[in-house]
Amino acid sequence: MNPLLPLRVHRGAAALLALLALSAALLIAALPRVAEASYDSALHGILRDTSANVTDLTVSRRTQMPQQMIKDEGGFRAMDREWRRVLPSSLATLMDTRPGNTSHYSAKTVGTPVAGRAGPGHIPLQFVDVAWLSGSEQRIRYVEGVPPGPPSIQANVPGHPDLHDLDLFEVALVKSASEKMGIPVGTTLVLGNSRPMLAKVTALFEPVNGADRYWHHDLNALKVSVRRIPGADAEEHQITALTGPSSLSRLDGESRDLRYNWILAVDNQALDARNAGDTVTGVADFRRTVGLAGADKITTWSQASGFSPWDLDTGLDQVLLEYLRQLATAQALMYLITGGLGVVAAGVLALAAQLLTERMRPALALARARGASLAQVVRTAAGAVALACVPAALAGYGLSYLVPGPVTPIVHLGPLAIAAVTVVFAAVRVAVAHVKPLNERRTDVVARRPSPRRVMLEMLVVVLALAGAYLLRTRGLTTDVGSGAAPAGDPFLMLVPVALTVAVALIILRCYPYPLRLVVWLAARARPAVPFVGMTLAARARAVTALPVLILLPALAVSVYGAVVGGTLDATQRLAAWQATGAAARVESAAELPPDVIEKVGKVPGVRTVLRADKGTAQIGISGKTATVVAVDLDAYRRLVAATPLDVPAAPADAAPPGIPALVSPDLAGMTGLEIGWHIRMKIVQRGVITEGLPGISFTTHSLIVVPYDASKRAGARDYTSMLLIGGEGIDGDRLRAATGGIPSIHVATFGESLDKITSTPLTSTITVAFRVVTIALAVYALLTVIIALVVGAADRVRALSFLRTLGLSERQAAVLTVLEITPLIVLTACAGLALGLALPAALGPGLDLGVYAGDIAVRTYELSPGTPVLLATGLTAVAVGGAFLHAAIGRRRSLGSILRVGD
Repeated sequence: MNPLLPLRVHRGAAALLALLALSAALLIAALPRVAEASYDSALHGILRDTSANVTDLTVSRRTQMPQQMIKDEGGFRAMDREWRRVLPSSLATLMDTRPGNTSHYSAKTVGTPVAGRAGPGHIPLQFVDVAWLSGSEQRIRYVEGVPPGPPSIQANVPGHPDLHDLDLFEVALVKSASEKMGIPVGTTLVLGNSRPMLAKVTALFEPVNGADRYWHHDLNALKVSVRRIPGADAEEHQITALTGPSSLSRLDGESRDLRYNWILAVDNQALDARNAGDTVTGVADFRRTVGLAGADKITTWSQASGFSPWDLDTGLDQVLLEYLRQLATAQALMYLITGGLGVVAAGVLALAAQLLTERMRPALALARARGASLAQVVRTAAGAVALACVPAALAGYGLSYLVPGPVTPIVHLGPLAIAAVTVVFAAVRVAVAHVKPLNERRTDVVARRPSPRRVMLEMLVVVLALAGAYLLRTRGLTTDVGSGAAPAGDPFLMLVPVALTVAVALIILRCYPYPLRLVVWLAARARPAVPFVGMTLAARARAVTALPVLILLPALAVSVYGAVVGGTLDATQRLAAWQATGAAARVESAAELPPDVIEKVGKVPGVRTVLRADKGTAQIGISGKTATVVAVDLDAYRRLVAATPLDVPAAPADAAPPGIPALVSPDLAGMTGLEIGWHIRMKIVQRGVITEGLPGISFTTHSLIVVPYDASKRAGARDYTSMLLIGGEGIDGDRLRAATGGIPSIHVATFGESLDKITSTPLTSTITVAFRVVTIALAVYALLTVIIALVVGAADRVRALSFLRTLGLSERQAAVLTVLEITPLIVLTACAGLALGLALPAALGPGLDLGVYAGDIAVRTYELSPGTPVLLATGLTAVAVGGAFLHAAIGRRRSLGSILRVGD
């Protein structure tokens, strides 16, 4: 039997099956690629915004004994090769080998105080470390003096008669540090107290590119570190001076804290969502290897005591662990989207295959009656279905390569699984229908009872779905396999949302005839026959109506859940943007804002209100404890953000002069009266506790004091303004920056820019677009499901109606009968899908944390706005009823005689 013949005869059904197979394969293969690309883009964005000294691998050693010293650059190179040799394979493939990468090695002293100078001019509270950095010569340019030369011995130190025969190292300082710390070229510093050495500044330099990630590991060579001494009105200044490689011969750790470092640069572009977990494991393995280095050859007291002098310093594993926890939520949502789409697509394809095999049924039954074996019949039907859907699925799979993104196993397996399920369904259905020749059954009259095996299988699906939902709520999506290990995603839990939709569909399929039988019982007592016949047909749950339920309910549930998630994300993202900005716009400066800047800001288009505020750090009492102080008129601020989701506390009640009322953070709640030193010393009287900070102004909930805007004026000074909270609409951030003169120290933020920053992240935009695309696809599939379901049963339905019309059934009654047969199941399915879609957020609980897409704000509740979900359910019902009416109208155009002659 030739399977090509049925395809030529039933071209319409075959073309529909091929089109559905192509679209399903394309969507199933393309969505994972888009998702994986967004996962990688999100990771690369995180790594790009993270300092290189966090993402690179830094092996360091604290030298203490002469035998541990490395005398030249060759020793560092040899050790660098050794560390790279013992790297785990998961890390070795990530090493950056491009020219100009951040890999280098160094020798640095740590915490070296300046004990004096050779001659007058000593400045106390200064620290100057000496460091050699490989590759630094190509990244700096000397602006004064000459490059450092080799070390020497200086017999006498001017101004220090007790110092003799000290090592003298020639060093270079960054120009900004020379100016800030008062160390010009030619200065000789005495470094260290117990066993000092000399450092002579021979040159000043500037970095060729200060933004080079190479300097992330050695920022203390470019920028002076300033530390305020608690309890004293003084500051410490620290800088690292650079020396040449020849200084390694004299730079030892016997009398100073000396560290050797090997920086192994990681290629961030080589990291992706698929190797992130292995990388975390590789870092843990390498950390153990570094910690055990030299254990077979004890050379220091620290090794003899069980403490390794080697250390691996990197935050790469922690960055990846946080990313993987965020990724688990993204993957679960994509599993829900792709899984729901796959279930619906497979169901629609099975329904289309059922349509094709129904059209082939008379020919197959005739062949079976004339002696064809069951295998021949099945091969013919399955071959015809395979010829229609397999090439189309392969074409969809090929088209998916036009979509950029990594290729994962599901890209290959998804289209194959879709085609295989369709062919197997067709083969099984034909085999069951033609197991006996001329095995015709009146399924429209006698309802078939499900087999015990089928009932048990359906119960198993329901139990697994409920168990998975419980585990998802209690355990979350991931399982930590060990302390510091990468979280392992649980595929079973990720498929729970799809399993829940299928389980509810099975429950509806099994339970819906029972309430309808009550309606049938009532209709049987009425005189009209149409309601009784229509409801009877609907209550018998024929096989042609079972498959549409398994399609429509997941389609509607996923679409409704997508609408709920979309509404929740939109509301939460806007809240996060408001909290990040604090108003429609905010202008903030570390120093006082000039009056002309404030005046220009008020004239920017879109600005309606400008509220002045002040923010700074104050000292509490006479101790070294500090607090963040915000001076703002809270009542005016509440009016400014009245139409926004921001929650601003009420202004504190007044206090008797000279006390100033204030709201304080919980850690200061026990102090009823405080004295702080800010612009002027003032006495603070606690009038309430603020537990969540001030949105956009101060997110800290520790050591926070909020006072009225005129607090400084009440204390005897004047008002200060370092912050502007702006109300209005359509405020352009660039115009605000232009109004401030483009001064880098003035920070400008607008609500629109904050919202764009949140919504434009790869994970957020991908999830949002994926839900929209899948919702449209599911709506189309739902429409096709209703149409195909009507067409599949068209022949039997038209024949039955024709016989009834010979008994006096009018055309109008025939249309009503068709609607009554299909509508109850569709309406019930739509209601169940709507209820399930609205219940999925609560059912999944905290297992799906959407905070990663909403500015890291915890999404505690979902926005259950019924508008869009109800519209989806209503649209589905309307399409079903409209399709039934359309089908009945087309059936009326055929003559009664032509219908009765067909097959009789």
